[in-house]
Amino acid sequence: MINVKTEQHPKKMSAADLVDHLSNQNLITDPNGINSFIQAQQQTPDIPIYLKILSGIGAFIASICFVGFLILIEVISFNNAVGALTTSVIFIVVAIGLYTATSDDNSTEKNFFLQVSFALMGTGKFLFVFATLEAFGENLFAIALSSLLITALTYPFYRLHVERFMSCTGVLIVILLNILWEDELGLPTDIAFNLFILIQLVAAGCLLLHPKVAAFFQPVAQALITGLAISVLFLSSHTEFNYLDNPLFISSSTSNILFAAALIFLIIWAAGGKEHIKREPIIVAIIGTILLALLSAPGILLSLGLMIFGYARHDKLFTLLGFLLLPVFLWLYYYNLDITLLQKSIILVASGGVMIAGKFYLKFRGWDRTAPQFSNEDVTLNNKATEQGDTSCA
Repeated sequence: MINVKTEQHPKKMSAADLVDHLSNQNLITDPNGINSFIQAQQQTPDIPIYLKILSGIGAFIASICFVGFLILIEVISFNNAVGALTTSVIFIVVAIGLYTATSDDNSTEKNFFLQVSFALMGTGKFLFVFATLEAFGENLFAIALSSLLITALTYPFYRLHVERFMSCTGVLIVILLNILWEDELGLPTDIAFNLFILIQLVAAGCLLLHPKVAAFFQPVAQALITGLAISVLFLSSHTEFNYLDNPLFISSSTSNILFAAALIFLIIWAAGGKEHIKREPIIVAIIGTILLALLSAPGILLSLGLMIFGYARHDKLFTLLGFLLLPVFLWLYYYNLDITLLQKSIILVASGGVMIAGKFYLKFRGWDRTAPQFSNEDVTLNNKATEQGDTSCA
């Protein structure tokens, strides 16, 4: 056993001081590159998340009212796709220009102009999608292509975080609707749905876990997590759909395997890498994940993954999202079980007993303590990693 002592500093250390300290200790070899990366990641103070949500809702309502007003005064017409496309381009250009002119302004008027530009951007994108439908046909596939195109074109220039997030999330939702209800998809619904889940998992993992992904892609990563939550929520709510007399069935077994594999990879990553996979807590966690995948639903695995990632990265947003989704998916899981109420009660009692037993096991092993406990094998691994220059946290 080794004692871990935490040194208390009287003042906070800046990122530049930390890089200089690590460079003087020969723990890093490229301080200039690290400083450049930190500067690229640095963002100006942003508004709270609840204000972002309210801002997005307000801009969405404003966009609908604005489109309705333009239709009433006959500025745009549903019979004129060229006029709608021209108006959409004008609105998008004005929104980008207004945002660029006020993005560095810290005055009170900034929020007003940002809200106006947000509403103009939403209106412009709606008109663009409408014009595309008139040109290529009114179907879900055309909506998906047009929304993906306009999001990709405006993403580098309109840097408002909440707008990027909402646009990317909207694209994922439209793709999901195509998978569920588009007749000319070319793949069985079950295969297409699980393929969509796999692509979102891989993309989100690359953006969230890779150490050198720029903040430019942060809205995309958050949209991918939201898209996964929506997809799994839809799957957990209805395993049998009946849309326009077209019954569908999607099995959750494949999604369970995908989320279990992702959760195991996340646990290994949070533990410090594959070098620590032989540690007893990691082995127990992997076994528990496999058993959970056999007995539970994808939503429960997703919620646990979000909480683990949020805790490992000290990201309160993902931790809170995982805490909020877990009771929802637990309720849906037990509600959809095709058994009697007595059997469901027995399962709930047994599940609670397992959780209590797990708590006592953690306490018995000492894994519930604040200070980390290391075995001789862990000390050997840490010493080996230090000799090789590995500074990751185990």
